[in-house]
Amino acid sequence: ITVVDLVDRKVRTTFDLGTHTGPHGMVVSHDGKFLWVTSETPQAVLELDSGTGKILHVWNTNQVRSHMIVVTPNEKKFYVTNTVSGSVSVIDRDTGEVKIVSTGPGTEGIAISPDGKEVWAASRIDAKISIISTATDVIVTSFPSGGKGPKRMEFTPDGVQVWVTNSSSDQATVFDARSRELLASLTLSKAPSGVSISPDGRNAYITNANANELTFID
Repeated sequence: ITVVDLVDRKVRTTFDLGTHTGPHGMVVSHDGKFLWVTSETPQAVLELDSGTGKILHVWNTNQVRSHMIVVTPNEKKFYVTNTVSGSVSVIDRDTGEVKIVSTGPGTEGIAISPDGKEVWAASRIDAKISIISTATDVIVTSFPSGGKGPKRMEFTPDGVQVWVTNSSSDQATVFDARSRELLASLTLSKAPSGVSISPDGRNAYITNANANELTFID
């Protein structure tokens, strides 16, 4: 994992994860002291000291190709997508207990609502979004992603909308987070992938992997 100094725009250091390969999803703790990252081989969530890169803890996801991760606001649970297993692993940070929620083939994109009550997971192959209640860790509803190959998703900071990139159909779809209604479908450059919403909720930034472009959207 490469650490970049945002002021000097230089590489500050590199963290060596040893036998844990294929790091992908990453989340920094609220206080900035910890970094949680997935490793695909062996499939796990690692807790690192964000200052030194030392691995402090390892939780096994018990699934195959653990990819993306979100954390509840109280930082007590991790939700991890497993693309080969087609599932989400729910990991209790304190006890290490793991629950498996079957979500569909190629599950990859994941997002958690700002209030921490819902986790949205997207399965690429069947173009489906599943919503998991964090109170019960059970799927409460599922519906089409509005395109093909949903890859990433993100809540707006106010929790009102969810933006989804559909890489196989070159679309971004926007959902009402409460009603689940499809609000908009936008045609973008080739293979929209990553999506990030600005802190003020006014702009969306979407990477288009096969076009080498970054799209800015009001």
